Amino acid sequence: MYITRFIALRYLRTQGKNRFFSWISGLTIIGISIGVATMIVVLAVIDGFEEELRNRFLAANAHVLLYRFPTGISDPTEWSKTIQGKYRSEITGVSPFVHSETMGRKSYLIHSMLIRGVSPTLRKQVQSLDTIIHPLSAMDQLQAEIDLVSAGQPLPKIPGIILGKGVLKSMEAKVGDVVELISPSATQGLPEEELKKFRVLGIYDSGLQHYDGKLGIMSIPAAQSLFQMGSVVTGLEIGLKDPNTSPKFADKLSEEFHVSVKEWQSYNSNIFEAMHNERTVISWIVFLVAFVASFNILTTLFISVTQKRRDIAILKALGATNRTILATFLQQSLFMGIVGGTCGVGLALVMSYLLRRFEFIKLPDIYLLTTLPVQFNVLTYGVIFCASLLIASIAGLYPAWVATQVQPARGITDTRDDTV
Repeated sequence: MYITRFIALRYLRTQGKNRFFSWISGLTIIGISIGVATMIVVLAVIDGFEEELRNRFLAANAHVLLYRFPTGISDPTEWSKTIQGKYRSEITGVSPFVHSETMGRKSYLIHSMLIRGVSPTLRKQVQSLDTIIHPLSAMDQLQAEIDLVSAGQPLPKIPGIILGKGVLKSMEAKVGDVVELISPSATQGLPEEELKKFRVLGIYDSGLQHYDGKLGIMSIPAAQSLFQMGSVVTGLEIGLKDPNTSPKFADKLSEEFHVSVKEWQSYNSNIFEAMHNERTVISWIVFLVAFVASFNILTTLFISVTQKRRDIAILKALGATNRTILATFLQQSLFMGIVGGTCGVGLALVMSYLLRRFEFIKLPDIYLLTTLPVQFNVLTYGVIFCASLLIASIAGLYPAWVATQVQPARGITDTRDDTV
């Protein structure tokens, strides 16, 4: 097989009067590289987008929510003990929460807000918020409020609140400022006593704009006081050891307790479904790019076969078999696939690194994320590289077969100049 490899490589770097063929081979390799790089980068972005959304949804939401609306749950401690007793092997923790909407005000700026009352210590067992709350001491201050109420003492005169990054921007507020929240019982005149003051303790930054632009987190006692709920909570947040089992677990809870249950996959199921459909369509479109590159290989090899008719005839006269000729031109197409695929993988790595490192592409609000995420998946790189080799080999089959049909007698008498 050494002779076939030598001849194939020699044809790819033809010099002299046939330098034109070397240029065509180079352009074909560039086409393969661009096709491979495009396919890898597009799939890396889609995979990265899906993974980033999944991770951020998991960080911002509990795996399962159990709730009663609008009545709420009056004995959350008993519910927690019951659930932990029955499903201890499946869950990581249970935490009560309060969930309601209101309006926030700072100076003359008013902004709609979604308030979430939490118990930081219990919430950490369900899922850690350490990566999206800044500074972390803000959660400790909320827990201190819960400890005060548990000890029979009243809430601070001005309780704390953690506001989403977008909320702070809209209200032109910063950590340490005091904002006012409107109680749902307030009348149209908004009397002063119906506006409750809260001090901004920290920033909630999940990277999901529809959360960061609306969410406010406070301690459960502060939320119950704001919405005049007494000791009632909206529901329970449940963390699972395996988040992917949340649909089955939610079904079990719903049948067992006859309450409303929602798992994290259903929060934005339309988004993930749309992404799946887009992935399929885009993959086909990008595949067409690689398919076009395969036609470049086909054209290049046809030119090579046409120019090398005399060489093929001489090789056959010297004893080369059809199998040898076939292997020579198949290796020629395979070499173009290897070089093009390798360059494409390298180009994709550089482009992916630049996209991740510099984040120069900013996304509008409708995409939830602020920047374009990229995932480095070895499997994606490997599969596409192997696919490029397969396409290159298939594209070279017909020209290689045509080369085997050259007859020694007619090929040697061909007067065209095809000097190697």
